[in-house]
Amino acid sequence: MYNNLNKKRLVQLVGLALTTTLFSGMAAAEVTGEIGVTSDYRFRGISQTAGDPAVQGGIDWSFESGFSVGAWASNVDFDEPGYNGPDIEYDFYVAYGGEINEDLTYDITLNRYNYSGESDIGYFEVAAGMDFKGFRAAYWYTNDYGGTDLDYHYAELNYSYEFLENWSLDLHYGYNVGDALNDGEGFDSYSDYSIGVSTELAGFGLSLAWLATDLSGDQKVSDGVFKNSDTALASVSYAF
Repeated sequence: MYNNLNKKRLVQLVGLALTTTLFSGMAAAEVTGEIGVTSDYRFRGISQTAGDPAVQGGIDWSFESGFSVGAWASNVDFDEPGYNGPDIEYDFYVAYGGEINEDLTYDITLNRYNYSGESDIGYFEVAAGMDFKGFRAAYWYTNDYGGTDLDYHYAELNYSYEFLENWSLDLHYGYNVGDALNDGEGFDSYSDYSIGVSTELAGFGLSLAWLATDLSGDQKVSDGVFKNSDTALASVSYAF
């Protein structure tokens, strides 16, 4: 009992310290947001809208301490015969980031994914990332993907290069592995990747990309729910 009480007290103190840090800098918090439309909501190469467009938006509070909190939402479509799935995904996150030197930064994030009317498929995921001169590497992990009690690991490498003023070439590679795939989907792992260009015009962010995965055979879905075939993806967003 002594150890349990001390562990409980430690959790309370950590929570109090985090709350104090966040709210002590509330007056200096920077609030940003974004709303946008995309031709397909792809999550790690897999459509969350059955190949249809999505309206998405988010808001973020960033503090001088390095902490940030935020929320994000999008429409989704997981409907199948005999199953009327959720219509909205809404996520929350808390993050901490810092600068190692003028070229290298890091961040650690705790995400919570939620789905309207389907509390049993919501889950937490932690991520750690680093940025260096246009490169970004990140690792994501959950032990309860989609509420299945199965683990999911995701590693990604991204690179953004400004080839013209206000125009960037964007490259992405991601590797997916875990019991959530092996036991839940019947395959060990897969990769997703994309190449695209992005710019900003009159306050609007514009992007066009080609997305693909190395899924094949029975795992290749060309239409409908969880579509993962190669596609061109166009997005428009406005930040405020």
